[in-house]
Amino acid sequence: MGRSLFSILFERMSKYNLIRGEAFISGERVSVIEDSGFTNIEQVITRLLLSLPDEIERPTKVQVRITNLDKKQTQLYQRKLE
Repeated sequence: MGRSLFSILFERMSKYNLIRGEAFISGERVSVIEDSGFTNIEQVITRLLLSLPDEIERPTKVQVRITNLDKKQTQLYQRKLE
């Protein structure tokens, strides 16, 4: 369904993996989290979006870079912040 094999494998992270999430707006990094305990991408994105400062104008597009530091894998996502 339009997903690459890399994407499918990346989403199957272990709760023991160290994950780094970074949020960018217009190319500027506005938030970073680094933690373990995540079991899927949506958990990482949700935590990252909740960590954004309140003064960010809404609606806006947020680019998200998620890196599994243990597996050296990076994936990019985009979300609309309402």
